[in-house]
Amino acid sequence: MKLKIILLFVFVLFIQCKGEKIEKISTKNTSLFFESEMLKFQFFSDNTYLFTVIKKDEPIKSKKYKGSCYFKNDTIYFKPFYFEFNRSEKAVIKNNFIEFINPNYPVRLEIEKNLFHTKSKLDLKKYLDYAFFSFDAKYLKDDSNYKSNHLKPADLNQKELVELDQILKKCFSDNASKLRKFNQYINQCIVVINEKQEKEILIKSYCKDPYNTNEFKYSLIMMDDGGNCNIGLKVNLTKRTYSDLHISGSA
Repeated sequence: MKLKIILLFVFVLFIQCKGEKIEKISTKNTSLFFESEMLKFQFFSDNTYLFTVIKKDEPIKSKKYKGSCYFKNDTIYFKPFYFEFNRSEKAVIKNNFIEFINPNYPVRLEIEKNLFHTKSKLDLKKYLDYAFFSFDAKYLKDDSNYKSNHLKPADLNQKELVELDQILKKCFSDNASKLRKFNQYINQCIVVINEKQEKEILIKSYCKDPYNTNEFKYSLIMMDDGGNCNIGLKVNLTKRTYSDLHISGSA
């Protein structure tokens, strides 16, 4: 698969927040090691951060980004300047991930320890083959299956996640002659409200990579071919239906 860079994330927090006021607390996370790079994000009690990128094969050639930010309502705001690494102005904390909003380079980072006391909306322990990304029109503009000028970002609750799983399994069952078994895929999902004010999930499903089982959680996969290892569809939760099943051509 043509994957974007996989990230390694260490999230070290020294804060406890109330609105934009911050009090000192000292704690340290364990490193999370992924295949290609190491990223280290440190958020300090004076509302500053240090973000370090270190290549595993070239540990001396690291790059550091410094700036200011604050935490409010499950969101980190980068002020007065954007986050230089990918030009995001904010990052949302949800479902045990930090997701940078409207970046030049879209990425989610998994949190090992979180002192922000944020609440996860989804429990994904039984749904390990799903990853949810925030809607950003510029990353779907070239995908004819998802084009719309009226989509708005949305989220799922736990009940809707169960319904999504049931509908997606039905799609695979109905199209068993064209697709592989459901448990052989991972599913990257974007939840939106469509022009009819219906809740819809835009889904890209890819065959699992046995060597990189968690890569799909951190960045959207960009893949042009792959046959039935690269499929797209929509699930309409309001109508409890699926539509627009698309199977890519082979290389």
